[in-house]
Amino acid sequence: MGTLRYINYIITIVFSVCYAYQFLFIPLVWLLHKKKVYTKSEPHNFAVLICARNEAEVIGDLIGSIHEQTYDQSLIHVFVLADNCTDNTKEVAEAAGAVVYTRQNAELIGKGYALTELMGHLKEDYPEGFDGYFVFDADNILSPNYFEEMNRTFTAGHDVITSYRNSKNYGTNWISAGYALWFLRESRYLNYARFLIGSSCAVSGTGFMFSRKIADEIGNWPYHMLTEDIQFSVEEILKGRKIAFCPTAELFDEQPVTFSQSWRQRLRWSKGYIQVFRGYGTKLIRGIFHGSFSCFDMAMTIMPAFVLSIISVLCNIALGVRGTAIGDDIMVALRSVGQLVSSLYFTLFSFGAFTTLTEWKHMHTSAWKKIFFMFTFPLFMFTYVPISLAALFCKIDWKPIKHTFSMSKLKNAGTTAADKRRRRRMAAITSVCVVLAAATVIGINVYVMAKGDDGIILSAEAAELDGMDYIVVLGCEVRGDGTVDDMLADRLDCGVELYRKGAAPKLLMSGEKRERDREYADVIKNYALAADIPSDDIMTDLECESTYDCISRAKEEFGAERIVIVAQEYQLPRALYIAGEIGIEAYGVASDYHVYEWQSVRECGEIFLRVKDFGISIMMPEQTTGEETATEDPAENRTEVYAADFADVYTE
Repeated sequence: MGTLRYINYIITIVFSVCYAYQFLFIPLVWLLHKKKVYTKSEPHNFAVLICARNEAEVIGDLIGSIHEQTYDQSLIHVFVLADNCTDNTKEVAEAAGAVVYTRQNAELIGKGYALTELMGHLKEDYPEGFDGYFVFDADNILSPNYFEEMNRTFTAGHDVITSYRNSKNYGTNWISAGYALWFLRESRYLNYARFLIGSSCAVSGTGFMFSRKIADEIGNWPYHMLTEDIQFSVEEILKGRKIAFCPTAELFDEQPVTFSQSWRQRLRWSKGYIQVFRGYGTKLIRGIFHGSFSCFDMAMTIMPAFVLSIISVLCNIALGVRGTAIGDDIMVALRSVGQLVSSLYFTLFSFGAFTTLTEWKHMHTSAWKKIFFMFTFPLFMFTYVPISLAALFCKIDWKPIKHTFSMSKLKNAGTTAADKRRRRRMAAITSVCVVLAAATVIGINVYVMAKGDDGIILSAEAAELDGMDYIVVLGCEVRGDGTVDDMLADRLDCGVELYRKGAAPKLLMSGEKRERDREYADVIKNYALAADIPSDDIMTDLECESTYDCISRAKEEFGAERIVIVAQEYQLPRALYIAGEIGIEAYGVASDYHVYEWQSVRECGEIFLRVKDFGISIMMPEQTTGEETATEDPAENRTEVYAADFADVYTE
């Protein structure tokens, strides 16, 4: 099971390397948001391209929002391709003022093929062409100044521009909100950030435009992969062109509301990403080595998260099953997976929460839903894992998503009596859940602290104890220059003091796994040696994942049955509770000799760590004593191992 932890640790590191730059995008948006503000505007003649399949319920709203634009209406020309329609989409679009073409083709199905035919019609019927071409989906609605704002960016000389993508039905349920929150984040903290630093954005399905120059280059839209928007973006990036972003042009899109629809759509997207990577991956990698950040960014967008998710799932399943088969504790695997999932949940929650707080006014739903959907956003993103797995093996065809959310629903969202009743009911349920969760957290904290507080004693009292095995010093941080911080220094000083007073015959200094480098081991070992403690009485354990591991390993690996734990007072109740749960007689001595920076933050975090370790203590099987399981004294073996390990460094 150690292998499983290492694999998950490596995957986490690779994820961080691949996507750390996206965290940096967030402050860049706020630091540079005034860098590119365009005020100049020149009149341009635009064609609007809409491909619609059975969209009679919504297409009228889109065309209506185009007719309500503040931009000169004589310069906007709306063209619709009714693609394999079996309803009256054609008639609705014509009645709304669009020029409509029809297409019936049961073999070449998809938006890419429809755009190819529509552009072919325009080149035949309008050979003089247009200055620019907008692409929308039939379910979109545009803000009144959409064309005016996009035209400002176009006037500045950009040939491909994408816009701010919002959602009509944000508050319908956790599925529509998951989509909506992702697109808001993509708009504000991916595309906008890319634009501000001079990199290329990516077209996201709908709400983009390209110039006559691009239209002449590409001909009749040659992009027919399942994600033709990503294919188009990659082609333009590989040509060295940078897709621009207009943050003030807002488009509203309708999102799926059932999981079956969402599964079908995202399965197509995942398969499309695979297609694009197969077709362009080598070229993108080549572009990365030629110094193109846009190529790196696009490569990260279309593949690594997908690949790493698959590897992580398969490794966890395979090694978990193997470990169980050979008699390993399945809880080790479950804990490893739980730590991976919790770290990913926290990362995704952070993205969603920050986006929610900064884009609050763009979300057209109630405040409590905005908050609630921050917590469901990571769950929505987790569903990409089975979808991505299925995309590897399934044959995917393009299938339409039915749209029914009209303009009137957007304007009147949440205003009907049924909506109000549903809102009150959900608010009541959420309030009860919040109260229960808070009560649970408070109750667990009170219980853990009550159980642990009884074991906290003074150093003088510790010196009077008999038969103690170890003084266990819990680990902290070592600074970059190799010195210990105040918190760790206090713990080490307290441990040394207790050793000198005879509280226990040996020091056991623990450290979390992230600290298991030789430098850390050297520093803490040397600290104790400098206090004239014999090397044979100093032991280190740097295999820990958490405080729980430090205490449990003291028993399982070092044979400890009676210990004195040294840490700051805020951490001691939890450590003593853990010791009691796994059958160790433990006492704690507080090492609060300084006032520490960020201590209030640590104490807040400790609230949740008590809950976590309470849960782990319940899940872990009851542990037996060392006398019942050991055939030899593990402490003796461990002393030999660690003494040998440091023999080349420390001599008396």
